[in-house]
Amino acid sequence: MIGPVLRTDAAVAQGLNSAVQRLPLQVKAALLVLALLVGIAGCTAAWADYKSYVPTPNVCRADQIARAAQLNCVVPQQIPPGWQR
Repeated sequence: MIGPVLRTDAAVAQGLNSAVQRLPLQVKAALLVLALLVGIAGCTAAWADYKSYVPTPNVCRADQIARAAQLNCVVPQQIPPGWQR
């Protein structure tokens, strides 16, 4: 199954390569700068979003509940009756 996919991907890459090779040098440089700016913007957005990240607590497994204080984990809370996950 992967053979036809790889051939298709290779054909697309060759087509894009031949199209880019025909472009003037200034256009190639502009496309490179644009691609770099898009990458920088994506990394900046991910970094800004990560600042508000709050890690999930270390929840104890069922066999660790008795030693929760030693293992520095949080005992899971029981779900009230009538609630579903």
